[in-house]
Amino acid sequence: MGRRPDNPLDQAAKGFPGKRKSKTEKAIAEAERLAGLLVAVRSQTPSEGKPGYLLDPRLRPASAMWDDYAPRLDRLHLLSQLDLHLFGMFCIYAAEFVAANEDVLVKGYSVLVKTISGDKMPRENPSVARRDYAAKMTIDLSGKFGLSPQDRHRLLAAGAMHFDDETLFGRVVQRAAPAAGENASESAPAEEPIPALVNEGSAIGSLSALDSVPPGMKPN
Repeated sequence: MGRRPDNPLDQAAKGFPGKRKSKTEKAIAEAERLAGLLVAVRSQTPSEGKPGYLLDPRLRPASAMWDDYAPRLDRLHLLSQLDLHLFGMFCIYAAEFVAANEDVLVKGYSVLVKTISGDKMPRENPSVARRDYAAKMTIDLSGKFGLSPQDRHRLLAAGAMHFDDETLFGRVVQRAAPAAGENASESAPAEEPIPALVNEGSAIGSLSALDSVPPGMKPN
C-alpha cells in the first residue's frame, strides 16, 4: 500500500523538497544572493563598512587593499558611504592587476598553444591584456579618490579634500609633551619641526648646508 499523501495545506507549509526548481525560480534565487552581496556591512565609519562581495575569501587581495587604503581616505574625507561600491571596484581591479602580473612573471609574455596541425606556436599570454586593462581601470578609478599627486592637488583646490598633515606620506607627527606642572589644555601647541626635503648625506643635502644666510638675517 502506497504512502498516503499529506493534506494539501500541510504540504504547502512544508514546501516541496523533492521538486526541482524551475529556471525562473533559480534565477530569482541567484538574484537574491547577488542582492545580498551588494549590501554593505553597516558600521560607524565607511572604512569599516566594506561591500559584502569583498568578504568572499576569493577576493582576499582586494579586501586587503580596502583595509590598507580605506581608513586613510576616510580621514582625508575622501570616502563616504555613497562611495563604497566605487572604491570596491578600485580594490578589485588593483588586485586583478597584481594577479595578472604574477601570471606574466611565472609564464612569460608568450605561451605555447597547439595548432590544428598538432604543432605548437607562441601566442601572447592572455594575462598581458588582462593586466593592462586592470591597470587602466585602476588608474581611472584612483583619480576619483585623489590617489595621484595631480588628483590630490585638484581636490585640494576644489575644497573637496581635507588636508591632514598627520597622515601625509603615512607618517604620524609627534606632538611635544607639555612641561612638568603645565596644564596641557592651556599650553600653546608646540611648533612642529619642518620635515627634511632631502635625505642626510645626499649630494643635494650636502650642498644646501653651504647656502649663505639671507640678507637681513646676519647678526650685527
